[in-house]
Parts: sequence; structure tokens; C-alpha cells
Amino acid sequence: MAKRDDENGIDAVSDNVHITEWGSGPRVVPIHGGTPQGVAFAFATQQPLEQNWHLVLPDRPGHGQTPKMGREDFERDAQLLGDLLDGGAHLVGASYGGIVALYMAAAAPSSIRSLTLLEPPAYFFAPDDPDISEMSRRGQKIIEDPDASRVILSFFDLLGIEIPLPDPVPAPLLGLADELRTMRGPWEADVDPAVLRSSSYPILVLTSGKRPGFEAVARAMVRTVGANHEVIDGTDHSFQSAGNSVNRILEAWWRAAAE
Repeated sequence: MAKRDDENGIDAVSDNVHITEWGSGPRVVPIHGGTPQGVAFAFATQQPLEQNWHLVLPDRPGHGQTPKMGREDFERDAQLLGDLLDGGAHLVGASYGGIVALYMAAAAPSSIRSLTLLEPPAYFFAPDDPDISEMSRRGQKIIEDPDASRVILSFFDLLGIEIPLPDPVPAPLLGLADELRTMRGPWEADVDPAVLRSSSYPILVLTSGKRPGFEAVARAMVRTVGANHEVIDGTDHSFQSAGNSVNRILEAWWRAAAE
């Protein structure tokens, strides 16, 4: 599946997917969201976990060093990255990457040691919830705006990302606006909750408490698949960048799942 480059610790996998590896120990596979710079940037503050864990971090197509493979598609990515579970891994999915992770977990339940989701836009768990339906409606409306700067500003506001944006919006982020317009939206996702509920691995959903839609998704997952839910105060949608406070939660969760 992978060709190892021992000089820099990078694997080149099939279909030109770029993989960064950190550390040794039990396998952890983090799946990033809409991060043009790729997974090593999205999960940079998790690198200290390499002291106890083997982190295998793929750049999804069109992000980081993996070339684009048509429009962004959570189901395609799940099929493409499934082999990285390698018979057993703690799977982590952030934002849109949470949808990818849900498809991966549903397809290979015996390969999942635990599933951690960071504010996934998994609307299908409760599509009729008013907060979820409003978040989905706003997301679909945002991408209709022809002005790329407004798309990015509205998108950050929708997700609760509190990073101030310079004026004008930088070119890489303007490119993200084009991706948002063509991507397969999370409102198209549909994983059967019964498949997740019947699996033996534990599920944790982390949220920032900032956006009602994400909180409603987490509550629905607690109700429908028995997930655990934890709110991390003082963070926003990119809360894995909080570093140690999040890392402590992740490590405790992974260790508990192994008991």
C-alpha cells in the first residue's frame, strides 16, 4: 500500500496521496477538514503526541501535497484512505474530515479502536432538528454568493472560526471559496446510524459550544449511537490548535479505549 521514504519519514501511497508520519506506538489516523495547507498544518499542535503514538496523517486530495482528484468528495476520500487503518487504529476526523471518518468507520468497523470527531457537520443524524437544518441551509446558501471574499467570511462565521481575516482575503483562501462551491456538501452525506451503533468501538464528539448546529449534531449522536460528548470551553472550530488541553483529552480517550 505504501512506499516508505526513510530519509524524511514520508510515505507516498497509491493515487499520489501524501502521508506524514510522526512517532511510534498505537496507530492514530487524523483526517483533516478544509485545510489548504494539509494535515500536518491542521494537526500541528498534536505532534507532541508522537512520544506515545504513531500518527499517520494523510493530505486529502486537493490539500497539502496531494494533488486534486476531481471535486472534493467525502465518500471518495473514505475509500481512498481506508487502507491507512491497517487492521487497527484510533481514527480522528475534524470538520469535513469527520464525515470522511464516519464513512471509513462504517466501512471497516473491525479496524477502528476508537472514533473521535471534532465538530463534524454530520447533519444526517437529525436533519429535522431546527439548529441542524438552519446550519445546513446557511451552508448551501453561502456557496451561491459570487463574491469569493464574502464566501470565506460567511463560511468562517458559520463554523465559528474566530481567526481574524486580513483585508483583502489572501489568495489561498479565495481558492478555498472555489472548492466550497464545487465540493460534495456535507448535507449530501448519509451514514446509517445503526451500523455505527452496532459496532464495538467507542465514539467521542468534541465541540466548542460556539455553534448550535454542531451542538445539536453531538446531542443527536449521543442519542442515536451512544457517543460521548465533551465541550471544550475557550476554543472555536479549529480547537485542536489549542494544543495541550485537547491533547490530554485525546490521549486519555485513546488509552481508555484500549482497556
